[in-house]
Amino acid sequence: MAQQNKTTTGAKKGAAKAKTTNAENQTKANETIKAAPVVPKRPSRIEDSTLVYVKSNTFGGLTFVDKRSGETIDWEFCGDIQPVSMSLLRSIKASAAIFFTENKILVDSVDDGEHTPEDVYNALAVGRYYKDIIDPDDFQKVCGWSVKDIETKVPLLTTTARENLVVALNTFIEDGTLDSLKKIRAFEEALGCNLMKSER
Repeated sequence: MAQQNKTTTGAKKGAAKAKTTNAENQTKANETIKAAPVVPKRPSRIEDSTLVYVKSNTFGGLTFVDKRSGETIDWEFCGDIQPVSMSLLRSIKASAAIFFTENKILVDSVDDGEHTPEDVYNALAVGRYYKDIIDPDDFQKVCGWSVKDIETKVPLLTTTARENLVVALNTFIEDGTLDSLKKIRAFEEALGCNLMKSER
C-alpha cells in the first residue's frame, strides 16, 4: 500500500514538473518572438548614379533638357518609360518642378532593386504631390468609383491628372466601358467640362 502511495506521489510530482517545463518552454518561445530582429529602414539617400525608370503621365510628347549638361530626355507618349539618373531627376526638380507638382512624370521602378518609387519621391521631397495620383495604366478603375467617390476624389487631382482623366473618360464612354449616366454627369461636374456626347 505504501508502495502505491509513493508511486502516486511520484506521478503527481512528474506531472507538476512537466507543467513547469512546458510553461518555461512557452515563456522562452514568447521571449524569442519578442526578440525577433527589427527590419532596418531603407536608407533615405539614393546615389546620383542610380537609374530610375520614369514614366510619362502626359498625353502627347514630353521633353526635358538639362540646361547645365545638355542631356535630353524624350517621352514620346503617355505611359512611355525612360531611364533617368537620380542626378538628372534632382536637376528636373530644381529647374522644372512642374514635372513633379503637376505629376507630369511618375516613377515606375528603380534599377538598384533596393528602393521603391515612394523612396525616390521621398528622397526628392516631392511625395506630397503623389498622394492622390492615378497611374494612366489604372485609369479604368475610376469607372468603378461611386458618385460619392467621384465628387470627393476628382477635386484632389492635379491639373495634368484631370486633363489625362478627361481623355481617358472620353475613350471609356466611346467604347462603352463607362455607360452610367449618373457617373458621367458626376465626372463632368467634378471636372468642370463636358465629356464627349454618346447615345445616353
